[in-house]
Amino acid sequence: MGEPSAKWNLLQLAFVAVYPACLSSIRMVDGMALLALYVFLFILCIPPMFIQHKLGGYEQKGIVGLFSRYLPIAKGVGVALLIDLFLTCVYFAPLVCHFGMYAVISMIQEPYLWEGCSNAWNTDKCVENLPVTVHSQNEGVYYNRLSGQTSDVARQTPEKEFFNLQYLQITDKISDIRGFPVWNNTAPFQDIGFSVLPVGLTVVWLVVFLIVAFGGRVCGWILFVMCPGFLGTLFAVLVYGYMNLDKAASNQFLGRFYNLNFDGFVDIRTNRKLITDWEKGFSLLMNSFPVWTAIPATLGKMTGRGKVSRNLGWLLIILVYACIVQVPQLAMAPYLGNLLDKTSSSLPESTFLGSTVDICIKVVFQAMPAAFSILNIPKEYAMLFFLSLFLSGVMFLSVGMLTIVDNICDSLFSRSSRLSSHKIVVNFVISFVMIVLALGAGFIHMTQAGMYYTVLMDQSVLRLRFITVALLAFSIIIVYVRNRFAVAEKVLLSIWCILAAIGATGFWLYSFIITKNIPISYAGHQVSDLWELISWLLAGVPYIAIPAAAIHSCMLHEGDCSERSRYLLCGGDEDDDDEEEPRNYDGYFPTEPTAPPYSYMDPGGQHYSHSLYPVDDLHKATYDPEMEPLNSDVRTSRI
Repeated sequence: MGEPSAKWNLLQLAFVAVYPACLSSIRMVDGMALLALYVFLFILCIPPMFIQHKLGGYEQKGIVGLFSRYLPIAKGVGVALLIDLFLTCVYFAPLVCHFGMYAVISMIQEPYLWEGCSNAWNTDKCVENLPVTVHSQNEGVYYNRLSGQTSDVARQTPEKEFFNLQYLQITDKISDIRGFPVWNNTAPFQDIGFSVLPVGLTVVWLVVFLIVAFGGRVCGWILFVMCPGFLGTLFAVLVYGYMNLDKAASNQFLGRFYNLNFDGFVDIRTNRKLITDWEKGFSLLMNSFPVWTAIPATLGKMTGRGKVSRNLGWLLIILVYACIVQVPQLAMAPYLGNLLDKTSSSLPESTFLGSTVDICIKVVFQAMPAAFSILNIPKEYAMLFFLSLFLSGVMFLSVGMLTIVDNICDSLFSRSSRLSSHKIVVNFVISFVMIVLALGAGFIHMTQAGMYYTVLMDQSVLRLRFITVALLAFSIIIVYVRNRFAVAEKVLLSIWCILAAIGATGFWLYSFIITKNIPISYAGHQVSDLWELISWLLAGVPYIAIPAAAIHSCMLHEGDCSERSRYLLCGGDEDDDDEEEPRNYDGYFPTEPTAPPYSYMDPGGQHYSHSLYPVDDLHKATYDPEMEPLNSDVRTSRI
């Protein structure tokens, strides 16, 4: 069971654990929402992360392998999690591509390509340096820069027009695809003659393929090297902002942004903002820390079966997330604060409302470019900002695809000994197939209507997440209880996990109720009722795997109806497999004998050689007495 040694050490795990940073950078929360995030991180994330990470390390299996062994009827839950993760990677990869393309665009010319209203793609609605007008909703020019809206909704900002009209060349409806945008009006791209967006998406997935294709060990080392690159570029942007921009404006922004207002606790019933803040904190946590997914079990598997790694790895992941979740916001704070100060505007509540993609566009592709141009930031730091998002995005895609590929390979190896002897080749082929599927599904997101599909998938994947959490919690607790851990630990963590699952399910259900009637839209254009129906169908796709996998498990097991029912609910007769493969106290297999067939004995005096180095079937003609140990008490041959 498992690998001879751990593929990742704890230091590698700590570096790999920064992969959710890209998800937290595109969703900003302030004040009480941030407090709610850390409260929920402790209450709702510790038990599921501990259980999944420990099971993955102890059993050396992914989420599908765990359910296949102990609860085959729930194997479909693991498959559903993989499908959900695959769909997330499909629609997130185009955003990663946009990060990379903006890093290139920011270096092309000076001033920035998106700056000004005198470009060929600008319309007469584009207005620079809009005057500050205080309205009843406190909407100022920063709101214009951030969301492209003012008191006069017909006006547009240069950053928004560049992103929609030149970069995306967005159409008016989701069905009007037209093709890939070609940047003929942009000087550096005029001579190319074809769209570079699908090429950029191909490069993204090619990089992910090269990271994942050679297995978990190679993937771990590559991500270990990428992490300092991500942190280095982000901290370079952070240091420049705090050192060269107005510190008073930066501190004022941080003071307003991280203001904790406890007045809402006095009368919660009349204070909707408190509920909204806590819902935003929960939303950021669940969207940026994939604890209720298939990833934690795979991370546990990669760090090995040793007691230290499986008992401390989960804590390391949570601590790294707690430290890294606000670094992107802190890096953006001096730029946004000085933008607010220079335009004498305030931060609108709409900054933090909407889907993940909507907030990403407002903050990353409109507010930050506006800050770079208005504050005259050197283009090198704009490039580093987008490059940091690109690197962290590639890390997330790599971890996600590694989880999917590893679970598929484990399922194949468990059914074919021939395939298990060619693990590298199988991993390479499965990685190639999954990358090709993801790339093919992502090409439509690079068309002129692509952003509609990105928003559609973003909202579809999250619609029924409360069902996933409930099913995963119920299944993983059963698997955990059936393992050989301390009784007190199993009771305490199981109860805590049940309460955490109830809380997480309740918040996801609340989010579902308040958003289910909100139409899917982008740039003021709503999708039709047909596409709303498609969104619901897409949300239900992962759950088709649950009954399908249960039926598949039932058909694979031989026996009558009662035996198959027992197998679906209790798993196979594999509970004692780990006793047949002894390990030392570090969780590794014994070393090879110096002169076979010497036998190994445990401290209690029981022989293990019958399973490790069988010799009972040797023919008399091949028997060599000199190969037996001198002590006849430990001889294993009966010849």
